[in-house]
Amino acid sequence: MFSRSCMANREAIYAVLAPASARENVITPAAGTGFAAAPGLLVTTARAVRGETDAGGPPRAEVAVIRAPDIGKKAETAVLLAVDPRNDIALLRIHAPRSAASLRMLPGPVPVGTPCGASGFPRIAVGAAPRIGVSLIELFQGGNISAFVGANGGDGDAAGYYETDSPMYGDASGCPGFVASGEVFGMHLRSVAGAPEDGKADGARPGVSRWMPSMEIIAFVKGNGLSPAP
Repeated sequence: MFSRSCMANREAIYAVLAPASARENVITPAAGTGFAAAPGLLVTTARAVRGETDAGGPPRAEVAVIRAPDIGKKAETAVLLAVDPRNDIALLRIHAPRSAASLRMLPGPVPVGTPCGASGFPRIAVGAAPRIGVSLIELFQGGNISAFVGANGGDGDAAGYYETDSPMYGDASGCPGFVASGEVFGMHLRSVAGAPEDGKADGARPGVSRWMPSMEIIAFVKGNGLSPAP
């Protein structure tokens, strides 16, 4: 169902590379994933552009990014345009990008029960000090949309979000989530672990994944005087 959309979408999916100081450990050199919302305009999480790995680190003015088909080539430089740490979203600009590919974001909600997928570069253990182009691992993951909570929904969140019925492998923040057509319904924010099952001290219910809806991303892009791909 998703093989064609995966092949098409990877043209506009990027690894956001971690600072050099963070690459001497056993995670991939990706600080997160981003995707092109318009030629040269990348959407990613605020966490991916922090200057340090700690939660309070300031955003970096520039980051190195590399597009999925370009793994093994020289990374491109993207400058920070806007960041919203509270809602965990950031915008980056690549001047004179190698590729004009971008993804279309859906302007409205996707029905609950819709099959969906995501591609990107989750932060996962590789067992040795990573090397760019070698330990960047591009992964597809699938699931179904299990809930859509509007802004100021039942749990008090100011912004709306989707939930899908399975946690993402590794830290997949920034990965674009898309339906079978390849259109983006949201950006992965985090996985939420399930609570322990009754009577099972070491057993937990399956977790879920939480996503920023495409409508929120479009609003952030437009709110910063920019235009997403039509």
